[in-house]
Amino acid sequence: MNRLRVVTLSALILALVAGGLPVTQSLAKWGRGAAVSASKKNRKYRQRSRAWWRRHRARVRARRERALRRRQLRAAWRTANPGLRQSRPERAARAGFRSNNPALPLAAARPAGLPFDFSLPHNWAAPRRTAPGETTFSVRTADGRQAGTAVVAPVSLSAAAAASAPVTPRTKTVGGLSVAALRRTVIDRMVAAGGWVTNDFVREMQGRRVFVVLAQTGAPGAPAQSLTFYFTEVEGRVYSLATTTPVEFAEPVAAGSEQFMASVRPAGSRNLATQK
Repeated sequence: MNRLRVVTLSALILALVAGGLPVTQSLAKWGRGAAVSASKKNRKYRQRSRAWWRRHRARVRARRERALRRRQLRAAWRTANPGLRQSRPERAARAGFRSNNPALPLAAARPAGLPFDFSLPHNWAAPRRTAPGETTFSVRTADGRQAGTAVVAPVSLSAAAAASAPVTPRTKTVGGLSVAALRRTVIDRMVAAGGWVTNDFVREMQGRRVFVVLAQTGAPGAPAQSLTFYFTEVEGRVYSLATTTPVEFAEPVAAGSEQFMASVRPAGSRNLATQK
């Protein structure tokens, strides 16, 4: 009797073990499959590196800055041209989109502080007033980085500055002001900023006489910033354009400045610079 009981229990245990093996294998396979799918899902979200996210955030910031500049240009145009309706190409141009010809400037609204017309380079942001009589433009690179500033303001010499460089029949002048006196204003500014003047010359831009002064700031032999001053006469008044930019952006900023100066014309006249 005891032997029969032992045989029965042994057979029952073997049957339970044999029946449980497939279930155990299925559970093991299911666990491995879930672990593999979970690891694949985690890898999907880990494939974005920190460098990728930095580039992505930089692109998003650049898009937001471009959209802000477009809104500013549109607002400036509407302020200067109330009641006028823009066509689709004009809206694209006023909003700051580049044309097929990158050298072609875009017409800008004339700020209230500047009694003359001009064409604004595509990478110059809408003007803002920073001081009485001054109009400041923010200059950016092609990829949206800040490249410097450009300030347009009327020029008025003090009595002492005018007396230090009297005007004679042989004196070089721009708009009736002595070139030497204009150079002295730049030198005084550079001395106050710890910089120095590197060169100055007079040139013609679209038939207009322009006095140019080049300067730098920083350490001798390793300048940090490049400054360029343009002086010209418009409608009997001398105006200056002063640009400040890091040395590595000096050439593109200078190109935009010359484009701006070549487009300056009395209010209401046609822009001859865009007809070339």
